[in-house]
Amino acid sequence: MKIAESLKYFVVSLLIAAVAPVFAADDVKVLEIDDLESVGKLAADKRLPIMLMLSAEHCGYCSRVEEEYLKPMLRSGDYGDRALIRKMKIDNYNKMRDFDGSAITPAEFADRYDVFVTPTVVFLDGNGVEIGEKRVGLMTPDYYGGYLDISIDEALNILRRNKPMRVNLTSFEE
Repeated sequence: MKIAESLKYFVVSLLIAAVAPVFAADDVKVLEIDDLESVGKLAADKRLPIMLMLSAEHCGYCSRVEEEYLKPMLRSGDYGDRALIRKMKIDNYNKMRDFDGSAITPAEFADRYDVFVTPTVVFLDGNGVEIGEKRVGLMTPDYYGGYLDISIDEALNILRRNKPMRVNLTSFEE
């Protein structure tokens, strides 16, 4: 009887182990952008680049970049002070707010940055200026995360070089 009971616990443990990753897999979401103006202001305030994946609805490579690279980056917590990670579906026809407050479609936005392949990841400052090397398609998967890190570092260096941190000093009276 002990063998049957042990086998029962073993099978239940296997089932829990098999199902647990399915529930844990959706613990983070890459936010879809529809208001570039507010995200731009947030990026400018935090002095962070916007890392924006331009994707399409039925793009398998886009799903792969999101699941294998962007979500793990968010999940790790290591990128909160390095980049604002967002996504945009360029085959969405709804207008959104551009960096200057005007209305723009995702397709018009993609045209501005010469995006014709999805996924493409662009690196922008708070005004929508490209400040890092764009990553087009899903290049060699083994190195793709490193390529994203290189572009983030490049964008951070440009932001920090062009916009020095301001420090308010108070004077002490004697």
